[in-house]
Amino acid sequence: MKLWEEKAKSGTLKSDSTLKSLLTTMRSSLYTSVDGITGKNNLSSLGITTTKNYLEGGKLTIDEDKLRAAISEDPNAIYDMFMANGSEKSDKGLARRLRDDIESSMKAITEKAGKAGYVNNNFTIGKLVDGLDKKISTFEAKLTKLESRYYSQFTAMEKAIQKANSQSASLASYFS
Repeated sequence: MKLWEEKAKSGTLKSDSTLKSLLTTMRSSLYTSVDGITGKNNLSSLGITTTKNYLEGGKLTIDEDKLRAAISEDPNAIYDMFMANGSEKSDKGLARRLRDDIESSMKAITEKAGKAGYVNNNFTIGKLVDGLDKKISTFEAKLTKLESRYYSQFTAMEKAIQKANSQSASLASYFS
């Protein structure tokens, strides 16, 4: 598992701005109180908090006793905290906020990387691939042209050497 995490942290998505933005937005959605409901309106009121160690990247910890007490006390309030259906983001429950965050990030990823059935000119990476294909074709044409020029020059040089050798042999025959 540790090797997999190291590999994932060094991969191509390591510094992806869309994924970093998603993580930041999801954290904000989880840590912000839900407006419009009374009582339990944030995770910390349920005993769910982040660790004090910043190196753990916002890892959540659960105080089970506090969570059990909150559920026993008013389960409907906890349901509302997760599932409230407001018109503004601050009025929505935590689960609805996360769903909205993920949907918007999925849309951004689709615009960037496409999805099955898309043609390359429908998404950013596809456009980059098409552009690189055109550059490759252009360089291949230039390379073919250069190769043809070198073959022509080499052939002309071989003919000149052959002619010079012929003249040299002819002159040598006159002097001997």
